[in-house]
Amino acid sequence: MSIEKLHKPLLEAMAEAGYTEPKELLSKSIARINAGSDVYGIGPKDCGKTTTVVIATIQKLKERWEDAPRALIIVSSKENAIAMKDQFLLLGKNTNLRVACVFEDAPIFKQFDEIYVGVDIVIGTAKRMMEIYFKQGVNINLLKLFIIDDAEMIVKQSLQGQIDRLILSLPKCQHLVFTNELSPKIEKLTEKFIISPATIEVEA
Repeated sequence: MSIEKLHKPLLEAMAEAGYTEPKELLSKSIARINAGSDVYGIGPKDCGKTTTVVIATIQKLKERWEDAPRALIIVSSKENAIAMKDQFLLLGKNTNLRVACVFEDAPIFKQFDEIYVGVDIVIGTAKRMMEIYFKQGVNINLLKLFIIDDAEMIVKQSLQGQIDRLILSLPKCQHLVFTNELSPKIEKLTEKFIISPATIEVEA
């Protein structure tokens, strides 16, 4: 799948934002992701991992549908959650996709309400995502994508237990894991849910 075959509203937003030359990780992985494969995306900082998450998710979902989220994205910090939401708003501006952002440094009831009224994509830290889920604050029955960005930071922060508890409740869906390196700890964490993944690795 070439970049030119992406959803037209997405392509237009990418062009307006200056994304005229896609980075290698996106170019190599988008066809596999669009086809439904589980994927490990591996590369150093600034290789385009987060942008690949955003573009691949918009391409898969395209437009709002019902009220329950179809993508859950785990990030390592409040700052990364906010930055990713901003990128979704930029590249998804020609769609009607709804994005919620959840993290510990904000009232949980406000985040609960934002999800409850209807959302397509939820981005959040592992701890807050789990708290909201186990308070029955998010319906994951319609989930299509479960994504971990910066998986090496999730492991470094010893958040594997939060992920383990969450994945036990996941429905059948596609799994994407992005990391600087595929360490044994990350493989141990993800082997519980990732299935025959395509491994896409870039150097920059």
